[in-house]
Amino acid sequence: MFVNAPSDGSVKGTVALPSSKSISNRVLIIKALCEKDFVIENLSEAEDTKTLIRALKLVGISPDIDAGHTGTAMRFLVSYLATRPGTFYLTGSERMKERPIAALVNALQQLGADITYQGKTGYPPLKIKGKKLRGGKISVQAGTSSQFISSLLLIAPELDEGLEITLEGTAVSTSYIKMTLGLLAKFGIETRWERNVIAVSPGKYQPANISIEPDWSGASYFYELLLLSEKGELFFPGLQNKSLQGDEIVWQWFEHLGVKTSFSAKGALAEKTGHLPEFVSFGFGENPDLAQTLAMAFAGSGIQAIFRGLETLHLKETDRIKALQGELDKLGYSLAPREEGIWQLRKTAWPLIPGLITFYTYNDHRMAMACAPLAIKLGQVAIIDPEVVSKSFPGYWDNLMQLGFKLVYGIKEPE
Repeated sequence: MFVNAPSDGSVKGTVALPSSKSISNRVLIIKALCEKDFVIENLSEAEDTKTLIRALKLVGISPDIDAGHTGTAMRFLVSYLATRPGTFYLTGSERMKERPIAALVNALQQLGADITYQGKTGYPPLKIKGKKLRGGKISVQAGTSSQFISSLLLIAPELDEGLEITLEGTAVSTSYIKMTLGLLAKFGIETRWERNVIAVSPGKYQPANISIEPDWSGASYFYELLLLSEKGELFFPGLQNKSLQGDEIVWQWFEHLGVKTSFSAKGALAEKTGHLPEFVSFGFGENPDLAQTLAMAFAGSGIQAIFRGLETLHLKETDRIKALQGELDKLGYSLAPREEGIWQLRKTAWPLIPGLITFYTYNDHRMAMACAPLAIKLGQVAIIDPEVVSKSFPGYWDNLMQLGFKLVYGIKEPE
């Protein structure tokens, strides 16, 4: 698909953000565990959430459950199914079968879960014989995925002894753990997090109607668009700065980059103010989903940077480090390791040379959405496999068209 930007290089309008799939998927597990029904308003329409909904509907009907490409569905379902009566066969896409899950399985086995690998040890697919789990104290390697921790926390109230998790090593994406604990509290569960120990008291989820927040991760691509534009002003209905989402930090980060945000009861208004630094340093340990947004924004703006906290990027939908390196090279930039845990984003052949650039998306929604805003700088870009955005932001391309972009379909992945 070709993405053609407005000729004057500016943007102004309203962006209809999707609701947070991270919150939606956690609330769906809570609802499945709650003994009384409650209303979920503004539930995410992302493919990730639809995948989890389909899987939960199959529990008790079919033993075969497929999580597809969805990491949250796979991780959350492992713990959920381990507590449900019956035998389940949980699988996923070919890429999902390459994503490690041993840390979560080991933790559940410490609690008495009956889980066996059906293929390569440490990876899906899994055979799960669900039963009542006792709970108690466990230790978990916290450096692979925060979703492992969240998966355990979501079932913790169901356990006779509750759950006390000792986090071993440096925890990653801790903002998502905080999101999970915030939701547990909303539904009546007592929690405590002191140093490297998280404790959840046994109890019953209490029903509470909830409206899902707009997605801050989705907003980040439009902040990138503002940064790359000649001038711009975008309004995000319903977006607030008191959020369960750690990616809310995006508005603070972009204030240092020349995009100012003001909040009201109706939402958030972001405006380009013009300040553009030459060099910055960012840590993505708590917000890894913002790394692609910032890398592409900087490459389009001539900013060089130090990035920290990218350790989990190679375990995502694709190896995001390799994907970024491949696409940044087209922009005259490199992303190279500098020392342990530190990467340098630097110019190699900048400024940008006018001409069509074709970006590959690697079956990764965030690659597509991070690359497309560069059209405002280049005039036009081509995106391979644009439909991949349905994983988290089905209306992404519609929003760009509302802002004056023109989309021409037809370019396909080479065979």
